[in-house]
Amino acid sequence: METTLGDRIKQLRSELTQEALATILQVDRSTLASWEINRREPDIATLRRIASYFKVSIDWLVGFDEEDLLSSDQEGCIRESIPIYQASTDKRWNKVITLAEQYGLDPDLVCHILEVNVKLTLSLKGECHPKKKF
Repeated sequence: METTLGDRIKQLRSELTQEALATILQVDRSTLASWEINRREPDIATLRRIASYFKVSIDWLVGFDEEDLLSSDQEGCIRESIPIYQASTDKRWNKVITLAEQYGLDPDLVCHILEVNVKLTLSLKGECHPKKKF
C-alpha cells in the first residue's frame, strides 16, 4: 500500500499535537487535520516549511521512496561523471558560455541544465558504464 502525504505528515508529527504543528506551520489546526486525512493538500510553500522543519525532502513527503530514486551506485557514478564530462568538453563549454552570454542567458543556469541532462541520460539507461578516457 502506498504511503500518502497525509500519512507522512502524521508520522512526522508523532511527537507533536496537531495544534502545535499547526502553530509552527502557521496554519489552522483544521487545515492540518484535513491534510492528515488526505482531504486537502498543502501548497508548495507549506510543503517547503514542513520539509524544512522535519529535515526531510519534499520528494519523500509526497510519497517518493528511496527505491524511486537513483541508487547510491548510480548517484556516485553521476557525481564522478560530471567532472569528467566537464573536463572533456572545456572547449565546447567555452563556446556554450559565449553563446549563453550572447543570448542573454545565465551561464550557471546553462551548466545546471547540462548536468541535469547527464543525470537524466544515466538514469534512463539504468546503469553506469566504466569511465572512458576522452
